[in-house]
Amino acid sequence: MKFLKPFFAANAGRCIIAPLAALLITSTISAKADGPDGAKLYVDNNCVACHQADGAGVANTFPALKGNPLLAGDADILIKILILGPVKVLPPDSPKYSGQMPPLTLSDAKIAALVTYIRNKFGNGAAAVDEDEVAKVRAALPQ
Repeated sequence: MKFLKPFFAANAGRCIIAPLAALLITSTISAKADGPDGAKLYVDNNCVACHQADGAGVANTFPALKGNPLLAGDADILIKILILGPVKVLPPDSPKYSGQMPPLTLSDAKIAALVTYIRNKFGNGAAAVDEDEVAKVRAALPQ
């Protein structure tokens, strides 16, 4: 233990700061954990049944999420797809699939959690989406 004495003497201030930083990080993670769980929503709303657990989709039936540039792009488009369904959002010349995704009737918080999960899991770590962004997109949709 003699070899640790110089470390503790030179780093006395860090011995307090490191646990404090860990506590703050844990508090932030806990606050997020109180909201909807995007991974659970992906399963509970049957997204996994069509798009698969690995995001590979089903050829000619359901599109792949994994590697789909749409996920890493403008989050507003993905939000609209979940709220309205892809038929009403994607351009007419986009690839066609025999399976049809219905609009999801979820709260803004749940849509945000689901979009964040999908973008993070299959969109190469694309930025998170919050409830306010979903509310803004929803408010701008035609009634």
